[in-house]
Amino acid sequence: MLTATAALVRKDLVQSARNPGFFIIGIMLPVFFTLLYSFIVQAATTNPIYIAKESQGPAAERLVRIMEQQSSADGEAWRVITTDPQRAERAFDSGEAMGIVRIPETFEQDVRAGETTVGLGVYNINSDISKNLRLRLTNAMMSFQGEVDPQHQVDVRESPHWKEEMGFAGYMGASLLMFALIYGGMVNTGNLIAREWEEGTAKNVVLSPKGFWPLVFGKWMATLLQSVVTIVLVLITLQFALPYPVGQLGPGTWLPIVVLFFYGAALGALLGVLLRRSLPLVPIAAVVSLVHFLLVGLESYMRGYAHFGFVEWLWYSVRWWPVGPVTDQIRFNAEGISPVYSMDHYMLWMVGIVLVLTVGAVAVLRRKLTFAQGQ
Repeated sequence: MLTATAALVRKDLVQSARNPGFFIIGIMLPVFFTLLYSFIVQAATTNPIYIAKESQGPAAERLVRIMEQQSSADGEAWRVITTDPQRAERAFDSGEAMGIVRIPETFEQDVRAGETTVGLGVYNINSDISKNLRLRLTNAMMSFQGEVDPQHQVDVRESPHWKEEMGFAGYMGASLLMFALIYGGMVNTGNLIAREWEEGTAKNVVLSPKGFWPLVFGKWMATLLQSVVTIVLVLITLQFALPYPVGQLGPGTWLPIVVLFFYGAALGALLGVLLRRSLPLVPIAAVVSLVHFLLVGLESYMRGYAHFGFVEWLWYSVRWWPVGPVTDQIRFNAEGISPVYSMDHYMLWMVGIVLVLTVGAVAVLRRKLTFAQGQ
């Protein structure tokens, strides 16, 4: 009995090793999501902050020390990146810093006069980060008031980058739309291509008198039609569930939406011709799309926290990927606000990536179909 059991175990392990799709579904997928959400929870604990400390007196040092000592059960409330005024202002102007605390040059005199004001600059694209900065700075100022004089007047003067703060629905809606575009394009294209091998029709299609290219264009057109249905249903869902301002998706959002769709379709085509099986393709597409959603689509959210440890390196690894700025273009245009940075060169990079993926998928597809006699 033990010998037979050992033989079955060995057979199953060998089969799993020969089919990496089952390995991804059964082992790597739960490990990946556990790891990813652990990093997100860790990042959301501490707010990195840039302090423009114009005053060099003991009162300003005391306020900085109070901020550094603030904490909760999950960890430190602040991580002070710098107190140098010039470095702090440069980081805020470039959009790298989501918030800046400005301790004015007259801070010492204001403390002695009994009226103290500290400035808070925020990129109010995300309500969670802005709210955390306000609450924590206000708490620090209250602690400072208690140390100096309970009757002392303290104030936080906020200067948001945009007149109106972007709501949660507007912020998350663009990321959800990006996820739907990429995932829909990947799964629809990949499954349509993989199905030709699963059903044994790939050789018949390529050996037909019409040749190779009708297969390529036919798959893209079928994917486009299926994805249009998907996106319409997603937009209806976003409109009524969040609600997301679908009616404000004007001409400035059309090109980013089309480019994101072709990006997902190109990824799906490449996966389809490499795997030639639908079963492993779907979980891989889900992982790739969710990575884009959590890391790239929410890059500005991560930027507000990721200034230490592994999360910082994770942020650096995704901050320049053009899917993030393209998603931001949808986000900014839908809200009618000006972006922090120019979008043109990101769009050019995005088009270039789509072309490279498409050419790679077509090349692999052509090679696989050329040697399809043995299937």
